[in-house]
Amino acid sequence: MPNKTSFLNSPLNWVFSAPSNIAVIRALKDSREGMSGRAAARAAGFTHQACRRALRDLESAGIIVRQGAGHTQLVRLNFENILVKEALLPMFRAEKSFLESARLQIRKEFGRQARTATLFGSTARREDEPGSDVDLLLVTDAPNKDPLEERARLFGKRFITEYGVRFSPMALTTREVRAKYRKADPLLKNILAHGIDLLSERLEDILK
Repeated sequence: MPNKTSFLNSPLNWVFSAPSNIAVIRALKDSREGMSGRAAARAAGFTHQACRRALRDLESAGIIVRQGAGHTQLVRLNFENILVKEALLPMFRAEKSFLESARLQIRKEFGRQARTATLFGSTARREDEPGSDVDLLLVTDAPNKDPLEERARLFGKRFITEYGVRFSPMALTTREVRAKYRKADPLLKNILAHGIDLLSERLEDILK
């Protein structure tokens, strides 16, 4: 862990000093009974060695505690720790609701203007990274899709401010999307295979 800052003055500098620390806390946050070090490593998605270092650092900061001994030893979050209670757990609750909040915003914005709204691309595949776009296919029954495109453009400006992610919409009329389906459009096939429908009506239903 870094030694250039005071722990009591800047505890989050220490806790967030390595991605493995964050991942281990995330893995342990819902387990009151705790888990083995190897189970924590698997849940965190890091090697056993990286997890051991993270556990050592987090234990020294009072973030985790160990129970038992030897092969039966378990690790768990120290739920009595002020930093855990007042900073880390609320942060992870906010993280958990982050994507659902974004989806809800999209539903509210386009629920009456679009017949379907389907997430696709890296976000739908859970492969998105910082800088990735949120790709969304919007389909409207209106013969003119221009109003929907303009609404999506304005929404995108707010979306990047609130979520830090670029909004990349593609608007099609029902006639256009059905024509693409008949032509076996590769992108549309991919959206149908991996997309996530956000409105009550599904994309595949309007193609029949």
